[in-house]
Amino acid sequence: MNRRNGSLWALILILLMIIPAFSVPAVSQGENVIITINIKDYMLRSVPNASVSVDGSYIGTTDADGVIIVSSFTAGMHNITASAPGLTERTAEREFINGENVNVQLNRESTVSDPDIVTFIVLDSGTSQSKLAGASVYIDGVEIGKTDTKDGKVQFLVPQGIHRVKVSKNGWQDNETVMEIAPGATYTMTLATAGKFSIFNFNLFTYALGKEVTRGLLVTIQLSLVAMSIGLVIGLVMGLGRVSTNFLFRAVASIYVEGIRGLPILLQLLFVNFGLPFLISDLTGGQFNIDGFTACVIALSINSGAYMGEIFKGGIEAVHKGQMEAARSLGLSYNQSMLFIILPQAFKIVLPTLGNEFIALIKDSSIGMVISVMEVVWWSKSIGAEYYNTFTPLLAAGMVYLCITIPLGRAVQYIEKKYSVQNTRTTEKAKKKAKPIREDTA
Repeated sequence: MNRRNGSLWALILILLMIIPAFSVPAVSQGENVIITINIKDYMLRSVPNASVSVDGSYIGTTDADGVIIVSSFTAGMHNITASAPGLTERTAEREFINGENVNVQLNRESTVSDPDIVTFIVLDSGTSQSKLAGASVYIDGVEIGKTDTKDGKVQFLVPQGIHRVKVSKNGWQDNETVMEIAPGATYTMTLATAGKFSIFNFNLFTYALGKEVTRGLLVTIQLSLVAMSIGLVIGLVMGLGRVSTNFLFRAVASIYVEGIRGLPILLQLLFVNFGLPFLISDLTGGQFNIDGFTACVIALSINSGAYMGEIFKGGIEAVHKGQMEAARSLGLSYNQSMLFIILPQAFKIVLPTLGNEFIALIKDSSIGMVISVMEVVWWSKSIGAEYYNTFTPLLAAGMVYLCITIPLGRAVQYIEKKYSVQNTRTTEKAKKKAKPIREDTA
């Protein structure tokens, strides 16, 4: 009876973890909801000071992070109108669900230019020939502007004739030349890096490192800690199920562990973010939305829970079966023996392995980039696209991960060595206390 009750409680625990995910859209339709509106540009960068209106009512402007919070509208579909200098005004229909984030992306403003405007495009002189953003262009010693982040170009109405054109960018060698400029023409100029390698820019490296540490690292750590906490609960339940004598509990745990471990984590993330809303909407007949951070947490938790289930299974089986027999002989039930005798010993055994799983989880959190979760890799990709240099931000992202994983790896090695020494000392003490067996001689 005790074993059956233990299996029943384990199944109830699993249901309690799953039910909240299905109850998210249950929001009262008659009350005002709190919505966070994120305004982004065509490069998925936050747009500060963007004007925002909802259903024709002016709400205000976004803060430095491109965010504005709305709390005066009821749940349901609403029209959001956003505008900002240099970007086209856009009206997008979004569903308001209490506590959710909604995104509105603005495209670059398309202006009808004067046919006589001259276009200057600045390229990297290296083999990549990539466009350079933020390069200053001077005509006869006067700066006419900086190249943009989309096309690497700047446009200006230059009088026809011979002019001295100079292009400069911090960290690059200046390029100055005299040329005859014709109205409406396009001219391409190149810049050579001031260092040895054109793909590496130290100033961009420090800028990317700062963004990835101050903005992306916090999200990465949050993802990893929350997913690890939930994964521990799932893994412990699945580990108990894998060694359970209850056939149903053992079968459910085995199907879960083998099924999740057999699927790529990227597929699991895409299913949670894109497939799960369709499934729940079809089952309930209502709308179901899930933000990228929550989807990433769910996918990482489910994935790590399957692997930690096997880790706990191995730890439980590593405890000598005589421990269970001794506990049962003292009058403890199966559940009591498992809780007070087996699991404490198993946890010490699997602690180093759980540390390695946490390190792997930190690295796996980078998959959030594919659904625009703004963790470390997302920032490196965004900065690389902005400055037409993907190598340098990715190198900075690698440095961030190494600064996290190497100390954690050393800590895991210390824990593993510590418990290994303790186990060795315990075994030696037990051998010394044991009395030698004397053989009678004739």
